[in-house]
Amino acid sequence: MKRFLILAVTMLSGYSFGQIVADEGMWLYTNPPLKQLEEKYGFKPSQEWLDHLQKSSIRFGNGGSASFVSPNGLVMTNHHVGVSTLQRMSTPERDLVEQGYYAKTLEDELKCPGIELNVLQEIRDVTEQIKAAVKSGLVGDAAEQARRAVIAKIESAANTETGMKCEVATFFNGGLYHLYCYKKYTDVRLVFAPEDQVGFFGGDPDNFEYPRYCLDVSFFRAYENDKPAETPNSLKFSENGAIENELVVVSGHPGRTDRFKTIAELKFYRDMQYPYTMEKVFRREVTLKALAETSAENQRRTQTEIFRWTNTRKVRLGVLTALQDESLLSRKVAEETELRAKITKARLLNVREPSPWLQIERALKQWEEILYPYDLLEAGEGFHTPLFGYARQIVRVYEESQKPNEKRLRGYNETALPTIRESLEAVSPLYENIEIAKLSDSLTLFTEKLGADDPLVKQILTGKSPQNRASELIKGTKLFDAEKRLKLYDAALKGTLETDDPMIRLALLVDKRSRELRNIMETRVEEPRRQAYAKIADARFKLFGTTVYPDATFTLRFTFGKVEGVADPDGTQYPPFTKMGGTFTHGEEHHFVMPYTLPETWMKARGQISAETPMNMISTNDTIGGNSGSPMVNQAGEIVGILFDGNRLAHSRSFVYDDTYIRAVSVCSTAIIEGLRSIYHTERLLEELGQKQENTK
Repeated sequence: MKRFLILAVTMLSGYSFGQIVADEGMWLYTNPPLKQLEEKYGFKPSQEWLDHLQKSSIRFGNGGSASFVSPNGLVMTNHHVGVSTLQRMSTPERDLVEQGYYAKTLEDELKCPGIELNVLQEIRDVTEQIKAAVKSGLVGDAAEQARRAVIAKIESAANTETGMKCEVATFFNGGLYHLYCYKKYTDVRLVFAPEDQVGFFGGDPDNFEYPRYCLDVSFFRAYENDKPAETPNSLKFSENGAIENELVVVSGHPGRTDRFKTIAELKFYRDMQYPYTMEKVFRREVTLKALAETSAENQRRTQTEIFRWTNTRKVRLGVLTALQDESLLSRKVAEETELRAKITKARLLNVREPSPWLQIERALKQWEEILYPYDLLEAGEGFHTPLFGYARQIVRVYEESQKPNEKRLRGYNETALPTIRESLEAVSPLYENIEIAKLSDSLTLFTEKLGADDPLVKQILTGKSPQNRASELIKGTKLFDAEKRLKLYDAALKGTLETDDPMIRLALLVDKRSRELRNIMETRVEEPRRQAYAKIADARFKLFGTTVYPDATFTLRFTFGKVEGVADPDGTQYPPFTKMGGTFTHGEEHHFVMPYTLPETWMKARGQISAETPMNMISTNDTIGGNSGSPMVNQAGEIVGILFDGNRLAHSRSFVYDDTYIRAVSVCSTAIIEGLRSIYHTERLLEELGQKQENTK
């Protein structure tokens, strides 16, 4: 991997800061790349085209993307985006992950717990309003409180005015603020999901590789008032799918990039944050895999969470590998040096004020001092179970609801309370043995990092081992029960919280220290960095205008690229498409041994499938984690694919864009339709998608 990365970065050595390369950019819908699209592809989308794509795009839960694909609320996303929901809905008798599901009638569509869909309807620029509230000279706690108050005021007023879920989104690390207003759907039902064997065909070995052969797609439906939602903004499937070298657009929610972070911050990630993150990820993967090996039922219970951690391990390790590559760092040093020289030459910073780069370095030293305790306590990583998360929410609602709205912690103001209640109300199966294992491991990590003699560690463990204390907490809590969680929430909202539940008592015990650490993070780390990055962003705007795009923040973005094959440095050429028939060949090459087995539905239909149907494809679109489930459309705005992965070097896109060796990987629309028609015989679903039901083989 390092050999490939060095070569990829070398190809980019001539890059000049502020210059957008090829198909680079995760663009805001308020600043679409119209000039680049027209110059390179001769395509200039109308505002109507952009608005339709925006309002057809969905933020799916807390970590994925999706789209409406019919005017009756039908939602398409990746199988791996929806698989945690399938796991929550499964039982030993009906394993939706392993067996898949198809609702033959509307009445058969299964209600899904704990899903929230958000569809962006309106965007307002509130940058000046927020910056004006943080007066010049305000620093630390005063600046953070002023910003928190004005954001709460903006969100609350917009929520009342529009009736939508309104959130202030921060871009350029504080250089730009937009108010995003979302239509929210919480009644979501399962329509179709393939078996996990084909949704994640090739498993961990093939993850972030190409060629791929996955039918990584599922369909859900949004409901309102117990009826399918009316969604006039929805995307139609292309009749013939994508073709090589065709322009394709991806609309989705990339999670996070760090392309515009300073060198000091990248080194902090490389030397401190990511190695610590990898330690946690490895521990959790090993803990769950060891438990899964004890029985078939434990394997079923843990399989989706194991997938999440194996995927996270591969992503984070790839990012860390990129950070450790001197060629990439040299490229970033050159970018920063060039930018600072241009800013100095143009006199865009006040020389009487501390350098923003120096401000960031100082803030990072503060972060380093609290890295472990903040993560373990305030971020809750020392108590790795949703049950502690429930307890923390209830305790914080109790404490924050007694304050004026503008003085509450971010995430606990009036506009956030409905979402908190919905999360507590969701009925999601949790298993005592699994939660004990997870909490035991995280309490062990907590003890290792802070020391067994730490006073708070001693109070938490109460003289017991992490394993015994975890068992006591999990077996003693009543928070498995959604009804009891809601009663505690309602009481907390009214200002009372009388309970002897051990998980609630734990959350209360650690809350004082957690809040202290949060205050340090917000006032000594985040606020100085935010102000420093805002100064750099303002200077960049003056230098480059609107030709720049912000780092990914799990907000809706627009990317463009073309369907194009790729070659390894050794000359091995990979075509832009794989074929459905190749799925069986790929399985045979691995003797159909897991994770290369195919479900019985596929084996039986092998003779009925059109083998030459395009299966998966690659493109130059600028994407990252969080884009999973994003619709890929052609110039007509028709779906030609659904994005689900990247190839082996995709992790370096956290820091740089490259289209030499890196590609986004998608499921072809043609494979989706052929699978629904020839393998699963989903007549009702095909009709809703406007597709013919007969096999064209």
